Amino acid sequence: MIRYQSLKTSGSDNKNMNVNRQQNIDSKTDNTDNISDEDLLTSYCNGDVSAFDTLYSQHKDALYRFILRQCNNVTNLTDEVFQEVWISVINNKQQFRNESKFSTWLYQIARNKLIDNSRKSIVRNESKHDSFETESVQSNNPGPDTKTQLEKCIELLQSLVLQLPDEQKEAFVLKHDTNKSIEELATITKTSHETFKSRLRYAMKKLREWLPGDCYE
Repeated sequence: MIRYQSLKTSGSDNKNMNVNRQQNIDSKTDNTDNISDEDLLTSYCNGDVSAFDTLYSQHKDALYRFILRQCNNVTNLTDEVFQEVWISVINNKQQFRNESKFSTWLYQIARNKLIDNSRKSIVRNESKHDSFETESVQSNNPGPDTKTQLEKCIELLQSLVLQLPDEQKEAFVLKHDTNKSIEELATITKTSHETFKSRLRYAMKKLREWLPGDCYE
């Protein structure tokens, strides 16, 4: 876990921040719902650790789900990447230049960490992936009578998503887990608008072909 109390900013960090903007942020501290992610990061860079707490709280669940799916539901690997992402946010906070949304920057970091992990641990990841696929096939067998058709279809869909090609799986998971626009998702994946739409379209097409007809009733 990340120890918030140990996070500190140096004097050199503070020199790089906009003081007037920070004063505007301070005037809104009684209602954090009105503070943008970008302003919260600015406040954190100026030494307000509680601003980081707010950022973390607002993004941790969706980010964890994204990483979990990209790691084929391997929780140990997900936890490792998840922590690496937030450590990178802390260590590189001064590099954020407001040229994009904080959340876009956050998911770019997550994607880069996932790529790095894949390159360094390809053998480990393949073995875990094979193990998970075996378990997924077994879990698709008919369950107890109390399991509804909807629950069965959801479980099947989740297992089928893992079988998509990596780029299509990433596009599908990003779109359905982050509620971001195609433009933002294209920025995160460093692709064009049309390329991302194409990957998402192919992913949806394959999932429709793979799902049985009774899942559409």
